[in-house]
Amino acid sequence: MGQYFMLINEDRKEFVCPHCAGGLAKLFEWCANPQAGLLPYLLRRSTQTGGGDIQDVSSEFAGRWAGQRVCLVGDYDASGLYKKAQEEFTNITPGLCREYNQFMDSPELRLSDALCSTCGQRAREPEQGERG
Repeated sequence: MGQYFMLINEDRKEFVCPHCAGGLAKLFEWCANPQAGLLPYLLRRSTQTGGGDIQDVSSEFAGRWAGQRVCLVGDYDASGLYKKAQEEFTNITPGLCREYNQFMDSPELRLSDALCSTCGQRAREPEQGERG
């Protein structure tokens, strides 16, 4: 099978699911796919814009993770952060991908902006207080 990786921000308690972005999750797959472009987009830091940069500095996701504790963590990692993120953190992937796709404006680099089957199932699960 192999180890799967997820992009996690420990400070904001958010994560990016590679499957929701339409990509794959092994380290090699993160590196070799368009979804890797999400990281520089999230880490962008500048008070000005220029050619090839975002034009709307009030965007929700561009630079959102700049200066924070961000890691690409594997599900085999002893920290348990991968599982904790899935259970307790917010999946920002769909909104991030919509904004990223608009910025990139390239059909070849277009990412999915829907929840994958695993994340979609978690989103539909009732909260503890709602269970019968």
